[in-house]
Amino acid sequence: MSSFAAIAVTPAGLKALLPLVTGLPADLWVPPSLVADVEAWNVRVQVYDRPLKDTLADLWTAYDGLIFALATGAVVRLIAPLLSDKAIDPAVVVVSESGEKAISLCGGHQGGGDTLTRQVAHLLNADPVITGSSQAHGLPGVDVLGVPFGWSRGSGDWTGVSAAVAHGKPVEVLQDAGCTLWQDHLPPGHPLVFETVKSPAARLWISPIQRRFDPDSGFPKAQWHPRVLWVGIGCERGTPQAVIEAAIARMCRAGHFAEGAIAGLASLDLKADEMGLVNLCQERHWPLRCFTAEKLKAIAVPNPSKVVEAAVQTPSVAEAAAILASEGQLRVAKQVVRV
Repeated sequence: MSSFAAIAVTPAGLKALLPLVTGLPADLWVPPSLVADVEAWNVRVQVYDRPLKDTLADLWTAYDGLIFALATGAVVRLIAPLLSDKAIDPAVVVVSESGEKAISLCGGHQGGGDTLTRQVAHLLNADPVITGSSQAHGLPGVDVLGVPFGWSRGSGDWTGVSAAVAHGKPVEVLQDAGCTLWQDHLPPGHPLVFETVKSPAARLWISPIQRRFDPDSGFPKAQWHPRVLWVGIGCERGTPQAVIEAAIARMCRAGHFAEGAIAGLASLDLKADEMGLVNLCQERHWPLRCFTAEKLKAIAVPNPSKVVEAAVQTPSVAEAAAILASEGQLRVAKQVVRV
């Protein structure tokens, strides 16, 4: 769950931010001079007794979003030394003391600033002010396009692709995996092209394939990886986590798959408590789906094993589990990794 801090420095700003305390919810930060005003509102607050710029250095890494009831220029000067990378900086929203405007100042796309601004505006009955180019064109930001679908953002020149969209130049989109519903809700005249273009200004892949881009290429490229790959695992009892990780990495390299496209792992139900599997899934936030031998042996596979069948009553674990979990076709045949 995202965490937010609302920061007030005046009584008017405090009053403007009060609905956010329970609405988001948000931690309300105030200086000692506002403690008496807070008591009148009967709300819980955090009191900072150092200069705001010093306190902000701590809040910057502690919260996903910061909402200020302060002049925009003052906020700009406060956060300027803290800005690092839009991929990791928190969202910054500025609210007018009157509570009439909510401005997305920083981290609009990747930081979630535009979304947070809309939430704040709704809670305050304010006008949201969002100045990003994608917003002006009614388009989702290409660098956050896959977030609602749980896709993994891959490598590429995201700034260059975003710039091409902002300038209305043709951007070739090649999607061979993941939900396509988003394509049905684009505004008229959008620059995204879902077919091969002779001379695109940029290209966006949406695929489980890991592509390597030439840094000297003539136009920017980027890639999203929908989580569509289920990796079947069969292993001996006590197989170390590092061995399982190495096997998965080798399989991905050989097939040119992105590890970010992995949806989860699948195996035999006897492996539901296999520590190497369980710990790996916990670290990577992958689900672990386990099937009975009866279900696995009903699946036709290219590489059945009598040895495996004699041990666990099914001729296939890895291949059959992958097919069952994905409800699709096998992309990679069984590979045996020995250490």
